[in-house]
This record gives sequence, C-alpha cells and structure tokens, in this order.
Amino acid sequence: MRIETEGGKREIWGLDLERAMSKSLTQPQIGEEVTLQRTGREPVTVKRHERSSDGRVVASQEVKTFRNRWIIERSDFFERRAAAAGVLRDPAIAPQQGMRTHPELAGTYLNLRAAEIAARTMRDAADQQRFVTLVRNAMADQIERGEPLQPVRLRERDSRSVPRDREPIQGRG
Repeated sequence: MRIETEGGKREIWGLDLERAMSKSLTQPQIGEEVTLQRTGREPVTVKRHERSSDGRVVASQEVKTFRNRWIIERSDFFERRAAAAGVLRDPAIAPQQGMRTHPELAGTYLNLRAAEIAARTMRDAADQQRFVTLVRNAMADQIERGEPLQPVRLRERDSRSVPRDREPIQGRG
C-alpha cells in the first residue's frame, strides 16, 4: 500500500492490508485522508527458502514470526469514535443521553449494564465500582481504537409460549 505522509511517500507491506481494506467500515477511496493503525499481531509459521546464485530453492526451513493486523479507516472515523468513547467513559452521562448523541453505543451500553448486574455479586461496594469502571474504560478503549462496536442482539420469543402475565382473557363480549 502506498501512502503519502507528512514525511513524504511511504510504502507499507502486509498480508493483512487487503483484509483491512475490504472490512473497512468507511471504505476509503484513493486520495482520501486515512488512518492506518496496527491493532496487533498474531504468531505465524512461514517457510523461508534459501536460494542458490541461479535462483533455485536449495533449502527450506520453518520460521516462527508474527503477522501484523491492521485497521484502515478515513480519518474522520477515528475522530467520531474518540467522541463516542469520551461519552461512554463519563459516568455522569446517562445511557439514554449517550445513545441520543451516539446511537451506535446501544449495544455497548447493554454490555455495560450486564457488567453492573454482574458486579452486584461482589461483596464490597468499592470492588463493584472498580469493576464497572474497568469494564467501562476497556470498552471505551476498544471503541477509540476503531474495533467493531457491540451489536444489539434481540432474542425472538417463541410464538407458542405466552408470558403468564399476558395470558388471554376468556370472556363474553
């Protein structure tokens, strides 16, 4: 991938760049300002070939190395994500208010609510608060890095079962 930086033109190599472009949420086009972030690396084993002076493979050996993982998005994407992460980090902002300005946080707020419920099992109130704060900050960090947001998952009700408090009323009409 060829990019132009403040320091001049630069070529970046990586097997994961093609995947990062195809999975990009903003689908940047040539000429647009982008941010390229390395999000991690995963261990891989590759074959390294030794070649003779005429180019023939004379030996091969397996080498353990790492493959970089990338995210490529238009630059404004990360600005919006930083703003959403800031809203999530602020415990003074109620979830309803946060979702009004950033509806994409709905699934994240549901997961935060699940963390609050799970924290109730802890005896010490300070531990409960610390746990929820750690979860809140970890989710905000993921959002800021451009990682996928938590989707809202709804379960379908079995149409054959009727909740007890909603049983049909029999009567004459």
